[in-house]
Amino acid sequence: MRPTRWAWLVALLFLPAGAFAQAPAVITMDQEPHHHLSLKNDYLKVFRVEVVPGDSIRMHQHDRDTIAIAIGDQMVTVGFPDKPAVHQKNPDGQLRLQKTGYVHSTRVDPGTSYHTVAVELLQPQGNPRNLCAAVMAGQPLNCPAPPAGASSAKNADEPQFQSDQTLVQLVRVIPGQKMTIGDLKYFELVVALDPGTLSPAAGGGKEQALRPGDFVWFVNGGPSRVFRNNGKSDARIVKFQFTPIDPNGKWL
Repeated sequence: MRPTRWAWLVALLFLPAGAFAQAPAVITMDQEPHHHLSLKNDYLKVFRVEVVPGDSIRMHQHDRDTIAIAIGDQMVTVGFPDKPAVHQKNPDGQLRLQKTGYVHSTRVDPGTSYHTVAVELLQPQGNPRNLCAAVMAGQPLNCPAPPAGASSAKNADEPQFQSDQTLVQLVRVIPGQKMTIGDLKYFELVVALDPGTLSPAAGGGKEQALRPGDFVWFVNGGPSRVFRNNGKSDARIVKFQFTPIDPNGKWL
C-alpha cells in the first residue's frame, strides 16, 4: 500500500531544517567587507584590501578582470565553491590577473598579514597577454626585447602585462635617484611597492610621501611629477597605462 500524501507531509516535518537550506549567494567584490573602494573612474576601480591574521575574505565573484598586487609577502588559503582549497604564498610585489567570473575566498594564515591593492579594469580587455611576468596564470610569457632608452642607470622598466587597452609595468628606481612620471598620451595609475616621494616636475609644489600600497592617478595631458627614491634599496612602483577613450566610450 502506497503512503498517502499526508504521510509524506508528516515525514517532511521531521526532516532537519538544514535539508531545506540553500548555499549562500556569492557576493560581488564591491559587497565584500574587506574590499574598500578608494578610486573609481571610467577605466578602473581601485580597492584597498587589508585582512588581519586568521581572518578571511568572504567568497565573492569578480565581475570584471582584476589585477591584484601583493603588498608584502602573504601566506593564504584560497577557497573555491567547486574544488579543493589551495594553500599558497603570494610574494611581495606579485601581480595576479583574476578573470571575469572568478569566484574565491581567501583565509590569511595566523602570524602573517595581508595587504593587497586590487585594480578592477572596467573596460573589456582585448587580446590580454603576459609580457615578462606570469600575471595570467598558466599562460606563456611574451617578454619583448627592451627598446633603446627604455631603461637607464637610474631606473629599469619590466613589462608585466598588456592588452589592447592597458599596459602594466614594474619600474625600479635605484637608491638616491628619481624618475619623471606622466605622459601626455595616456592616463596612468601608479602604485607604490616601496617608500618614495612625489613632487611636481616644475618645482614649487608640496612633496607627497608614498608608502607601500599608496597610489596616484595621472590624467592624460596633466602635469608630470617626479618620483624620488630616498632609501637605501631599489624603490619599486607598478605603473598602469590606459589608452584614452572618447565621450562615446570608443578607444582613441
